[in-house]
Amino acid sequence: MRSRVPADAVTAAGEATTGDREPSRGEAMAAPPGLVNSGLFWPFWLGCRAGFRLWFRMRVENQPQIAGGYVVAANHGSFLDPVLLGAASRRRITYMMTEVIWRSPTMGWFYRWNRTIPVAVRGGNRDALRAARSVLQQGRVLGIFPEGGLSRDGGLLLGSPGAVSLVFNEAVPIVPVGIVGASRVLPVGAVVPRPRQVTIRFGEPIPHDELASLAPGDRKARLQAATRLIMERIAGLIGQESRERQLERAAAPARI
Repeated sequence: MRSRVPADAVTAAGEATTGDREPSRGEAMAAPPGLVNSGLFWPFWLGCRAGFRLWFRMRVENQPQIAGGYVVAANHGSFLDPVLLGAASRRRITYMMTEVIWRSPTMGWFYRWNRTIPVAVRGGNRDALRAARSVLQQGRVLGIFPEGGLSRDGGLLLGSPGAVSLVFNEAVPIVPVGIVGASRVLPVGAVVPRPRQVTIRFGEPIPHDELASLAPGDRKARLQAATRLIMERIAGLIGQESRERQLERAAAPARI
């Protein structure tokens, strides 16, 4: 049975409480941002959005018009991707991110302030799963990068079924997103962003029913098919061929 933090159990500071019981780590990670946090976030969001439009000539296409919770799944070619996508979205995004980076001694405070959910690379992510489920049940937006890592050359990596599995069981749509130009603005290894144009292109939402019907009765095959579909939608948004399709084409016997 799915558990939901009752609305009256969220304090003004945005901390979930469950009677006299201490909230679990998953519940704490999924607690809605409090008044102070939100009061600081939205001016920061407005400044980023204005600055990116000026410096990067940021364009936003096909902004989602969805009520309730949903997942945004984007390609990942620059460390700027979460901030760019967050500035492009009119709704606040709660990201899932690698725990190693989340614990960064220099930027960890920023990730925690942004209410990101840390995910362990080697599994054991029960708290992260609970937090993701709770975020979506609260009608909020969850962000993932289904490649499971940062591309070094701006090209798409293989989709990670593990990343998709974190949100696959929730009956919410997944919105593919193509981030174009970020890898030229701040390539891996660069420190200062360059003034290059960036486009954030939202795709059409993929209904959960469509993903669930891909391979009925076989959860592993269904998850792999769903991951491939998401990556192909992202590839179409950025004008690339998915890595899955590239490998499939390379493995096909040559025609005489």
